[in-house]
Amino acid sequence: MRALSVKQKITLWYTGLIVAVLSVIFAAVLFAADDVLLLNLQDKLENEVYGNASSLELRRDGTLSLDELDFLHDGVMLAVYNNDGTLIAGLNPVQMPYTPFRSELLQTVTNGSQTWYVFDLQLRPARLENSIWLRGSTSLSSIYATRDEILWQCALLFPFLILLSAFGGYLITKKAFQPVKQITAAAERIGSGSDLSQRINLNKADPEIMQLAQTFDSMFSRLEKSFDAERQFTADASHELRTPAAAIIAQAEYALKQAPPAEKDEALQKILAQARKMSRLLAQLLMLARADANKIQFEIEKFDFSEMAEIVIEETQQIAGAKEITVNASIEPEVYVEGDQTLLMRLLLNLLDNAVKYTENGGKIDFTLHKEKGSVVCSVKDTGCGIAPEELPKIWRRFYQAESSHRNSSGAGLGLSMVQWIASLHGGTITAESTPGKGSTFTFTLPLKPGCKIQ
Repeated sequence: MRALSVKQKITLWYTGLIVAVLSVIFAAVLFAADDVLLLNLQDKLENEVYGNASSLELRRDGTLSLDELDFLHDGVMLAVYNNDGTLIAGLNPVQMPYTPFRSELLQTVTNGSQTWYVFDLQLRPARLENSIWLRGSTSLSSIYATRDEILWQCALLFPFLILLSAFGGYLITKKAFQPVKQITAAAERIGSGSDLSQRINLNKADPEIMQLAQTFDSMFSRLEKSFDAERQFTADASHELRTPAAAIIAQAEYALKQAPPAEKDEALQKILAQARKMSRLLAQLLMLARADANKIQFEIEKFDFSEMAEIVIEETQQIAGAKEITVNASIEPEVYVEGDQTLLMRLLLNLLDNAVKYTENGGKIDFTLHKEKGSVVCSVKDTGCGIAPEELPKIWRRFYQAESSHRNSSGAGLGLSMVQWIASLHGGTITAESTPGKGSTFTFTLPLKPGCKIQ
């Protein structure tokens, strides 16, 4: 059996609710109608009796004046009796049994099949020796007929109202779900065509539906960026790995062609260099992949960041010496931080390695480290080639290399993305300032206390 759609379920629930409400209303109308009709009938009977009682007068000859009495009016019969129960004038229902007189008291009389209301009023006109009775009576059959008419009209109206409410509910539900249908169609187009650039772009709908559509559009934007980054990452990684792989193959093929021993050694050295480059690249890729999957094991400890920075500076000075680059360091002593020492050392190494790599021979590198407002602030300033303003925001991307640095770089463009990740992981930030042809300055800030994201 096919499951009902949401629109059909809502329509059924809505129709069922309307049926329940209408049933309660009709039942209340029927019960109220009985009470209202009976009260109206009682009022009409009493008003007829009291109204005609003022017309009963005693003539000068000692007889009653009955000319002005309306013995049958609007279903009410009037009759005048002596005190002993003898009918003087008027009308009585034929089948109504005799009932004793009770002044100003409404009585209900029945013969088993019919029911009447009876209202008596005792009168004693002036100069009349004995009192007389004015009796009014009316049948309840008119009430039952009116009630049956109301019931019949309700029975005819009830199905019509149910069908009308069901149809109206379906139209309202259909209109309310039209934006949802639009969202579904857009999602199907995006899914079937694998085009994540499409958007729902819902212009007019209820606030809840608009929020849903905007949430989907935001999700599609994030997915598009993620897929674009994934494709770019795959292309860049393939490109970076293809270069050393091609060099290794070429050198290996050359060495296998009976090259002289000296050239074989040189080929093996090149193969080893390219293999080490691939190894470093794969290690960085593995670390970033594990970081994205939150599978890296961290060792949080409190250590002297100043001491570690001095060690890194000594290593950098040895490397920079080959290019006659001057490395100046201003390090505040005993700056302690809490974090992963290995990762923070890699952060410093990457920044200083970049500074050496992109600084021309005879250049200068300035390194500073100090405490400031509960944080450690560290900067690396070089006199290298610099980065163009339009390229500066892109340097944190994986595999991205500024155009001005391509000819000087032997790296894969992962260093700065790893630096940013390490700083962010420890609750810190990193910024870059650069002037083409004059150099760059990288500054990062880390909290002294463990405000890092790693636990």
